[in-house]
Amino acid sequence: MIARRKPALHPVAPDTVRVWRGFMLAGTDYAQFAQTLGSVFVPSCALLQPNAGLTAYVPSMMSQTNKPAAVPDQTALMWWATTTAHDEATKTVAVRAYQDLHGAVYDTKISRSDVPVKLEHGIVANQPVYFFDQPADWMTGKVRHLVGAPISPGYIGPLLLWALAYQKKPPKGVDGALLITGNGGYVAFWEHWTNRVGKSPIDDLAKMVTPFLSAVAENIPPGGGLWDDWAGWDLTKHTCMNVQLDRPGPKGKKKK
Repeated sequence: MIARRKPALHPVAPDTVRVWRGFMLAGTDYAQFAQTLGSVFVPSCALLQPNAGLTAYVPSMMSQTNKPAAVPDQTALMWWATTTAHDEATKTVAVRAYQDLHGAVYDTKISRSDVPVKLEHGIVANQPVYFFDQPADWMTGKVRHLVGAPISPGYIGPLLLWALAYQKKPPKGVDGALLITGNGGYVAFWEHWTNRVGKSPIDDLAKMVTPFLSAVAENIPPGGGLWDDWAGWDLTKHTCMNVQLDRPGPKGKKKK
C-alpha cells in the first residue's frame, strides 16, 4: 500500500482548476474505455502529478444508457497549486508521460479542458464559470456533481437565472461551485461542501436536464503506488471519485 502523508489544508484560487470533458474515440467499447482509464489513466494522474502541483482530482464517468453523443463520457476537475502550475508541470518527464496517454483513449479533437472565468457576463458554450472568489480545498470535504442533457432547447436563459440565484444565495457550507455547458448538448455542475452535503438548488438544476450522473464524489485514496501490485479502480463501480492525493508537504518537501 502507498504510504500517505497526512493532508494539510491546501485551499487554492477558483481559476487554478482545469475542467476536463472527455469523449471516447469513435468505435471504442465503453467497457474497455473504463478499464483503461481505471487501470492506467486515472491512477497515473493521481500518482504522477501531485509532486508537480496537482492539489485535487475529481474524475467521473457518465452513464451510457441512452446517453446522447454530445454528453461527455467522462469529466474531471484537476486543481493546481497556482494558475501557472499546470503548464509548468510539463517540464517534468512524469507529467509529459501522463499527458501522452490521452490519444490512446480520447477523441482529442473534441475532448478538452478549460480554465473557468467568474460568472459575470453570461454563459457561453465550452467556457466554464466559477461562482465564488474565495480559495477552497476541493480534496477535503465533499463534492457533489451533476451532468445532464438539457430538456429544453431554450435552456440558457433559465440556466443563467438559476446560476445567478445560486451565486447570490449559496447553500450554507458551500465554498465553491463550477458550471459549464457545451454547444447545447450538456450541462455539468460541481459544488464543494466544506463538511456534509446538505440541501441545495442543484436539485432544481437536475429538473432542467436528463441526468447521466448525479452523485456525491467518493473520497478514496489510491490503492497502491507506482511500483505496487495494484490493478487500479473499477470505474464502472467508482463512477465519481474525489481522489485523496498524497500531496507534498509545505514548500514541496517530501516526507522522509
